[in-house]
Amino acid sequence: MNSMRLMAATAALLAASAAACAAPTAKEIRGASTYVEIDNEPPPKLFVDQPLPEGLAIGIVWIQYRVENLRIVPVFGAGATRVSPRVGHLHITVDDLPWWWADASDNNTIDIAGLPVGEHTVRIELVNPNHKIYETRVVKFNLPVAVQHEFHKSGTGHH
Repeated sequence: MNSMRLMAATAALLAASAAACAAPTAKEIRGASTYVEIDNEPPPKLFVDQPLPEGLAIGIVWIQYRVENLRIVPVFGAGATRVSPRVGHLHITVDDLPWWWADASDNNTIDIAGLPVGEHTVRIELVNPNHKIYETRVVKFNLPVAVQHEFHKSGTGHH
């Protein structure tokens, strides 16, 4: 009888071990805990997709992104550069215009509307709290239609 119990216990342990190995850990998915300082943090990484076709079809540019080894938060200044795990935000430039905007929302999608039909370029920079660039990604696309919302068509100044 002890042999059967041992076999059942071993089988249960093996099943639990296999199940635990199959699912990635929280740290593997979400990154380091915000409660523990990280020694020798790996460099930040920025991953950017092409615009979603569903948005382009209605004249809106939706570009999804994700980052690794950095948390996107609205925290700025010299003190923020010493935070661990690392923090930062995005700078976004459209069509090489001389201005850009900062995005510290971390909602995983850049949303741009009101562009004219045609070829466009969006530059996305992952930056530290003092705006030093870690990585840059450039997305080029063709916008087949202009946005079709009353707000943009009226020309009456009613906003």
